[in-house]
Amino acid sequence: SMISYASGARFINLLGGEMLSFYDWYADLPPASPQIWGEQTDVPESSDWYNAAYIIMWGSNVPLTRTPDAHFMTEVRYKGTKVISVAPDYAENVKFADNWLAPHPGTDAAVAQAMTHVILQEFYENEPNDMFINYAKQYTDMPFVIMLDQDENGYKAGRFLRASDLGIDSENSEWKPVIFDCESQQLVVP
Repeated sequence: SMISYASGARFINLLGGEMLSFYDWYADLPPASPQIWGEQTDVPESSDWYNAAYIIMWGSNVPLTRTPDAHFMTEVRYKGTKVISVAPDYAENVKFADNWLAPHPGTDAAVAQAMTHVILQEFYENEPNDMFINYAKQYTDMPFVIMLDQDENGYKAGRFLRASDLGIDSENSEWKPVIFDCESQQLVVP
């Protein structure tokens, strides 16, 4: 509800936090999706799984949590769709999978980071792909400059650099993230 969101957003603002989408407070859907990919719930309905050639079930035990949709998962395999299940235990969805990746509990974040590293290395660093780069620039948080915080191991990613950090005095400058403009070679507020 918008009342819940408004009160939650104000609470987070008073704590000095930043919210990039409704789901950051509502928590009905994973907030990492809009923060990383720039969109949320931009997924098709389950019947559209028929159009997929490769599906990874991760974080959703379809037969248990989405029982009305489970038949789509089993039926899509008849046309050759490969299904991968990522689950630390032999969950119900594993029996539908062609491959089962069973990370130790608590290590799935590291697995996801490793996969992300490969994708970024292959499609962003080794062989830049215009479609991937343009998508990343338009829809993700990758263009935003982050601050580096020093700790005992060196540096780690901090919060977004804000307009106020650059001495820009404008309305809501405390909440405006900054990007690097390649054409002007300057930090700018989009």
